[in-house]
Amino acid sequence: METTASTVERMGHDLHTIGSEVRRLRKYRHMTQNQLAGLAGITKGYLSKIENGIQNPERRETIKKLADALQVSVGDLTGAGYLADRSLQNTRGAIPDIRLALASTSLDGAGPFTTPARTMAELGPEVLRVAEARQLLRSEEVGRTLPPLIIDLHAVAEGGAGDDRPAALQSIVQAAQTSTLFLKNYGEYDLALAAAERGHQAAVLLDDPIYVAASEFARVQALIGVGAYERADAIAKHAAQLLTPTTEVDLEIYGMSVLTAAFTGQMTGTDPEEALREAQAVAAKAPGTNAFWMNFSATNVSLWRISIALESDDPVKAAEIASQVRLEEIPAKSRRSSFLLDYARALHALRGRDDEVVKLLHKAEKLGPDRFRHNVWAREIVREILQRSRRDAGGYELRGIADRMGMLAALGA
Repeated sequence: METTASTVERMGHDLHTIGSEVRRLRKYRHMTQNQLAGLAGITKGYLSKIENGIQNPERRETIKKLADALQVSVGDLTGAGYLADRSLQNTRGAIPDIRLALASTSLDGAGPFTTPARTMAELGPEVLRVAEARQLLRSEEVGRTLPPLIIDLHAVAEGGAGDDRPAALQSIVQAAQTSTLFLKNYGEYDLALAAAERGHQAAVLLDDPIYVAASEFARVQALIGVGAYERADAIAKHAAQLLTPTTEVDLEIYGMSVLTAAFTGQMTGTDPEEALREAQAVAAKAPGTNAFWMNFSATNVSLWRISIALESDDPVKAAEIASQVRLEEIPAKSRRSSFLLDYARALHALRGRDDEVVKLLHKAEKLGPDRFRHNVWAREIVREILQRSRRDAGGYELRGIADRMGMLAALGA
């Protein structure tokens, strides 16, 4: 049996973790732990625990501060993930095709102009199908569908006449949102931002406040991914100001914009409670039509409250809210998976709740293996629990999760 020290040493060489990247980049920058800790606004002891894999950075803001201090992106620290099984390889294998589809198309009239392989009568329903597939965590299907869909929609938008161009632009807004959230969940933050900006461009061309506000949601999500919280906050607030809730769709997009502004407000140091109360009041009136596949509802407000509590370093509050959420009231598998991971994060931060944490992780993995095994929070929690345990203390269930993540050999567990 390997000692804890030898396991840590092997992990540093064989397994990408946030801590190992922080250590590597700190040394590359010729910085001491004292210097980096000072620049990031954390203690040297906390930094040492992160670098040695004893404790994971439990907030996005901590990762962002470390990235800024090291002059790298958030993605450089969280990594591009692992190809733990064939389905994940197939899913991530689609990302270069999505990149090429975005790079090969435009909405600026400069071409190249191609003949679409499908009509809007075919493309419109396909946009909705792929949005639903993302929420159902059918990741392979999403990755396979998006590249040709992006190309055909742009071909119609640039070459179409009459009703085809507006319909294509509307569909590009939705397809861009699907692309943004899909790419962000696989750590492709810069590409997610490119997709979101394309959707916003389409919405501006439509000159419709509903579509502009919807496109802003995707932009905010992408900006949160790269750590650009101030710009994300400004855009979220702007989206809410665009709308006067009069229709069912208006109401849901407005509520989602306010809810998003609550989260970005927390990230930029503003008390989110007023925005959360507003979102709760709007949710009480919302019809639940799932406008733009955003799932705005009273339950969704609770899910965002959990995320906000985690980012405010209040796992007790996050766990308390999570304990009152009924999983069956969350319609989208993607949101169920995110909820289970946030609940696990909260209990993990409280310490001494490993059995409950592992059960939550297992449920999240069953919902969407690809997305779960790539998730930076899930990987850090699994790594930390296993590392501090003896070889068999984590139990068969956790060891199985780690093995399916491709982590077990590197951890020496």
